[in-house]
Amino acid sequence: MRVHVTDGRCRIVQALRELIDEAGYPLPIPEIVEAVALSASTVAYHLQALERRGLVTHAPHRSQSYQVRG
Repeated sequence: MRVHVTDGRCRIVQALRELIDEAGYPLPIPEIVEAVALSASTVAYHLQALERRGLVTHAPHRSQSYQVRG
């Protein structure tokens, strides 16, 4: 089954992959915000939606723990 992902969410997933590859560890939301040029609330909303769809994982209460699955 294929999951539909909006352009903004695709940008966030791509940025997460690139940032994690460069840094070697998950980065905080402000760095993701800077990479995708969206507001913090928009990025947080999209990250939650991506998590519900199973495309990213996140440790509760840790903003610096988003990982792309697969």
